[in-house]
Amino acid sequence: MPQRTEYTPGTPSWVDLGTPDIEGSTAFYTALFGWKADAQPDPEAGGYVMFTKDGHNVAGMGPLMSDEQPPAWTTYITVADADATIAAAKAAGAQVMMEPMDIMEAGSMAVFFDATGAGVSIWQPKDHIGAELVNEPGSLCWNELTTRDAEAAKAFYGAVFGWHAHTSTFPLPDGGEGSYTEWRLDPDGDPIGGLMVM
Repeated sequence: MPQRTEYTPGTPSWVDLGTPDIEGSTAFYTALFGWKADAQPDPEAGGYVMFTKDGHNVAGMGPLMSDEQPPAWTTYITVADADATIAAAKAAGAQVMMEPMDIMEAGSMAVFFDATGAGVSIWQPKDHIGAELVNEPGSLCWNELTTRDAEAAKAFYGAVFGWHAHTSTFPLPDGGEGSYTEWRLDPDGDPIGGLMVM
């Protein structure tokens, strides 16, 4: 279903880019994916840009919040209750970078590093549900965590979001064995993301 009007809590639903060069990044991604860039007119939006494809929100972009922040894409996971999710993340070993805060009428967000050090954000939607178009060329189609500690990551995301980890192995050209994990909200449901060891 490419067009979305909601996401089940625990589902990755949005990505945005933090960049020191809004103009350059806008030129790059609009040329690469055919996106249109719509700057938010409200000064409270802080220069946030909404990327759209075929009239649907597909991703966002904003300026860096500090000189120490590297340019990076961030994944947002939809939650029903940002405060409860942050409490669960702390209990599972997260380092919270930003406590839950309201983003005007769009929703509430928070940012943390998981128990392995990977950054992730959560999104409790109000007016903004996340990506309105997915699994189409030029839109969000997959989120994947690369980590040095797969077992710690599996325990963390299971505790915080209730994700089920389904790991399969495969032979490597050198004779060794590799593995890949798919995350699922339901043990028998469709995958919502992946995990692999660095």
